[in-house]
Order: sequence, then C-alpha cells, then structure tokens
Amino acid sequence: MPNAAPRPWRMFLPLAIVLALALLWSVCWFIASGIAKQRFAATRANLAAQGLTLACGEESWGGYPFHFEFTCPSPKLSWNGSFELHAAHLLMVTLAYAPWQIAALVDGPTMLRGPVTATTEIKHQRALAAVTFGRDGQPSFSAELPAASAAGVGQAGKLMLFTRPSVAGATEIAFDASQVTFQPTGKPPVTLDTATLRGTLNADRSLRIDKIELQQGQLRCWGSGTLTLEPEHRVSGRIDAETNDIRALLAAAGPQLGLSDSQLANLRMMLGLLGNDARVPIIARDGVLYLGPFEVTELKPLY
Repeated sequence: MPNAAPRPWRMFLPLAIVLALALLWSVCWFIASGIAKQRFAATRANLAAQGLTLACGEESWGGYPFHFEFTCPSPKLSWNGSFELHAAHLLMVTLAYAPWQIAALVDGPTMLRGPVTATTEIKHQRALAAVTFGRDGQPSFSAELPAASAAGVGQAGKLMLFTRPSVAGATEIAFDASQVTFQPTGKPPVTLDTATLRGTLNADRSLRIDKIELQQGQLRCWGSGTLTLEPEHRVSGRIDAETNDIRALLAAAGPQLGLSDSQLANLRMMLGLLGNDARVPIIARDGVLYLGPFEVTELKPLY
C-alpha cells in the first residue's frame, strides 16, 4: 500500500504555537504595562498629597517582554520642600510575572539638602534598593549603598538597611555598615570595622534598640535602649552601653565629644573605677548628652 501523502503543515505547527503564545504574551504584557503605569501614577499622586514628590528630567517606560522598567534621569526627591535628594539616574524594575517586587538602581553622585544644612554630595557606586509587598499589602524594604563617602562626614565600604512590618504598625529595622571612617571637619578620624543595629521603629516614632554594636579591632562597644525625637528635633532617650575596654573607647571618642584634655582625664579616672569592662548608661536629655552622671556635650537638632 503506498505511503500517505506528506503533510508539510505539521512541520510548521510548533512554530505557529510559539508565535501564537508570543502574541498572547505580548497582548498580556501591554495590558499589564498599562495597569502598572496607572498604579504607579496613583501611588505617586498619593505620596505627593502627603508631601513626597518625585521629579525627573525625562520619563520613559519599557522592559518588554519580561519586565516593566521606569527610567528617570536626574531624579529629584523632595519631602515637603524641606528635604531634597538629587541623583544622576534612577531605574525602577519589576518582573512582569512578579509585580509585588520592585527594585530601584540609583547612580551617583547623590546630593542631599536639609532645611538647616548645606547641600552635601554623597559619592557612591550604584545603589540598589528593593521593596517587596506582602499579601497584606505591607512593604518590606532593603537597600545597599557601596563605597559611599561624603566630605565632612566620612566614608564606608558598604551600608545596608533592611526593614519589615511588625505588629501594631511598628517596623523592624536592621542596619549594617563595614569599613567605616567617621571624619567630621576639624576633628581626627574614627574608624570602625563594623557597626550593626537591630531595633523596632514604633508607631509613636520611638526607636527601640534591641542591640547596637560597634567594633574597632579588639575594642567592642554594645548596648540597648530607646530613643525618641524631641519637638526641637533633638535626640532624647537612654542606651545602656557596655564595652570591653573603657580606656580605648574614651581615647577614640573623646576628641569627637569636644572634651578638653583635663575633662577627658577626669572622665577616664572616674570611669576607670568601674574597671576595664564597664557598663555605663548613655543618656540624651534636654539637648545634653550624658555618659553616666557626667555631662559630656550638647546635642544639636538633627534638622
């Protein structure tokens, strides 16, 4: 019996299926892209009503076929006209099949201006931030800032921040820094190998510090406590601190506190009575910083 006639269309069936799926995905992508633009515009308008605005030199959307991308050259982020942040370039990206995760890449340098401070230039490598929305709509946030430096402040090899929602409207916070050099103008530098903070920002704007730890070589200082912000924008609260070498700590921190040689000697003598391993409360109250019962310096408003 002769063979059945060949059917060439079978050769093209897989290609036709792929093309049909590609067309269907393209239609879905363009519809989802429109929805993403609408939601972004609505969120932006809602934040603007609360005083947080984002302006761009020029805006564009893209990312086909698997992403949604928002490009913003020369972004300017402003809060109530008091704080302004300028950067060289902003790119926001989310996967088309996972729109609850949004990543932002920021190219420096970044310019920061406050209501009572001059503009500060922060040089850094490309910064990465990410927001993930849970099923309840509450966001978790992470950010990484590598090779950051600012004149009159210092520099850091890497800064990392993580937040996630907690109970009763609170937010859990984790902060890590490595290879930090604090160098304010006119004062000697202070270096830290690592700095970590674990705490909770409560709904009343108080910060509960579960653990804060600083390390410089063999010197360690750690503690816990609660801080708030006074109406005058000054820090207030108490941290119960410990260290494994009080003399080395005073040698590093004394010049930063503006203490004279005689004041530093007296403080070293008094605290030396506690031994090399010391537990001392650090108290901020009414614009004054106390180390135990000793007044060490005045506190200026943060902004």
